Amino acid sequence: AFQQHVSSLFSEWGEFTLSGASLPQVVPGPVKTKQRMMEKAASYTEEKHDDAQLPMAAMILDPVRVSLVCQSTLQVLQCTRWLLEHGAENDLPVVRLKNTFAAQDSTEYDGYRDIMLCVVFKGSFGLNIIGEVQTLLHAVSDDQSEDDLECLPAALAVS
Repeated sequence: AFQQHVSSLFSEWGEFTLSGASLPQVVPGPVKTKQRMMEKAASYTEEKHDDAQLPMAAMILDPVRVSLVCQSTLQVLQCTRWLLEHGAENDLPVVRLKNTFAAQDSTEYDGYRDIMLCVVFKGSFGLNIIGEVQTLLHAVSDDQSEDDLECLPAALAVS
């Protein structure tokens, strides 16, 4: 339901098309298995989290995932901004944002860059689940420089 909901939101909005570019590609990720969530909770327990007052399972923020594969840095920005500004009214309030474009060292994430938004999906029957929406760039083309990528943190005004 989460992935279908995100897909429907980003297939309806014309504001995501820029100068002939297509809509972002919505790529559903696999639902995390119980075994994988147990492994992640165990790894968080092994790391020192002295300030954690909740069970380590509460740190798992991506049991359901979807990626928005964008054609340009501007489209990454548009999709991210739209979720920040309109997610709540579309049953996807953003509760956390992690911007790896803001990393000072490009090797910090093995060169991988994206913007991860944790959202609360307000499902049927009053059941909610936290999920992750990644906005990422399909590929850096010849006309997109590292400067384009570095402008994203400032344009979002978050890091």
